[in-house]
Amino acid sequence: MFSGRYLSSRCPNFSRLLSTFKVAVVGSGPAGFYTTQELLKSQSHKFSVDIFEKSAVPFGLVRFGVAPDHPEVKNCISTFEEIASRPNVRFLGNVAVGYDVTVEELLRKYHVVVLAYGAGSDNKLGIPGEDAAGCYTSSEFVGWFNGVPQHSSLNPDLSGENVAIVGHGNVALDCARIIAAPLPHLEKTDIAEHAVECLRKRGVRSVNLYGRRGVMQFQGTIKEVREFTKLSGVRLSVESDNIEQIKSVLSSIPRPKKRLTDLLLKHSSPPPPSSSDISVCIKFGWTPLEIKTDDTGRVRSIVLRKNQISGDMMSPDITPTEETVEVPCSCVITSIGYKVLKLPGVPFCDLTHSIPEDLSRVLERPGGARVPGLYTSGWARRGSDGVLATTITDSANTAHSILEDLEKEVRSVEEGGDVSEVLVERGVGVVTFEKWQEIDSLEKEKGREKGKPREKLVCYSDVLEKR
Repeated sequence: MFSGRYLSSRCPNFSRLLSTFKVAVVGSGPAGFYTTQELLKSQSHKFSVDIFEKSAVPFGLVRFGVAPDHPEVKNCISTFEEIASRPNVRFLGNVAVGYDVTVEELLRKYHVVVLAYGAGSDNKLGIPGEDAAGCYTSSEFVGWFNGVPQHSSLNPDLSGENVAIVGHGNVALDCARIIAAPLPHLEKTDIAEHAVECLRKRGVRSVNLYGRRGVMQFQGTIKEVREFTKLSGVRLSVESDNIEQIKSVLSSIPRPKKRLTDLLLKHSSPPPPSSSDISVCIKFGWTPLEIKTDDTGRVRSIVLRKNQISGDMMSPDITPTEETVEVPCSCVITSIGYKVLKLPGVPFCDLTHSIPEDLSRVLERPGGARVPGLYTSGWARRGSDGVLATTITDSANTAHSILEDLEKEVRSVEEGGDVSEVLVERGVGVVTFEKWQEIDSLEKEKGREKGKPREKLVCYSDVLEKR
């Protein structure tokens, strides 16, 4: 943990007028910033907003979750920077809410507390071998190529010919694309340099993506699938036992789903690969049973069971069969979604791994009474589904609930004593937005030297040590 001296003297202690409502937002990703933006649009209320982030740097999933070859998705960062630079908004990085400062303490000091900290834990397969060397969660693998400090030393084994990915969502497709893409496609992005060096030495010839359900249940988007068709040296194929059945219902499904399904079916009969191609195959109807290891404890294969997919293709019956296969591979990546983590002091339903809420208002328990002043937004509210546009809508709804409640009743809060002073007393090294801007400038400078938009730092201590 960084020492308290990193709290900049330029970090303002807001003059709290009676007409200004104090808001604490926990999480500096899209949900946190878009909720802040919506509140600041209010014509009837004035707000001062403190945005807390457990990482030393802001922007959450946009910085650390978006694939490096999708720079257009990161354009929202300019909006977030503008919001964070406003005089009535503060960024407080390197602060773990629930540990460095409790939610109860925040509720005493702020009229409104918004939980927007995302879904930070990977779902597990629950099969033997899942913890073997060479088996990675998508959070670990994406964090590795995106420069997340705690994953920068992952060093995944891509020396073997075969990689198995379990999952059929966009994150699984991102992982497959980064592994298979030609290096010129990646070298001028903000991908971490250690990932580029590893990919230079890859021996991968095939990447198989396994899903237990059928083509109509595919969770990826057409944009993500189409990207594979534009990569030189990459051959996309699709395997399913239900191609003809799916073709027979295509005319009756909504147009967006039809376009995606058409694209998948088009690649169910691909041309023969060239000897230099890397094969990417999306396989339907397979459930992983076990990940086997060699004598050193490293992944050597994955065992899968064939499922029979029958009935209505839009909502099919999935029946396990007796057929199993063992596929050699040196690397397995699991990408089957994420779950919300329990935060100390926050009501939580262990059964559903969710914060009980009603229209973003946090409840003491599912169906129970409200916790006054406490709200939730984004993935922390709805789980890990939807795209950026979904989060924008969700944030607007959260802000609407807050504004609606403030019209009815205003909670009293403690006067005096800024939370930043409490954090300094506890030795928490708060990283201000000004300090982040120094990190940002250094990353861009290092990136320019390599012809990249930025080279992400995986250790911030040198910058943070500077007075």
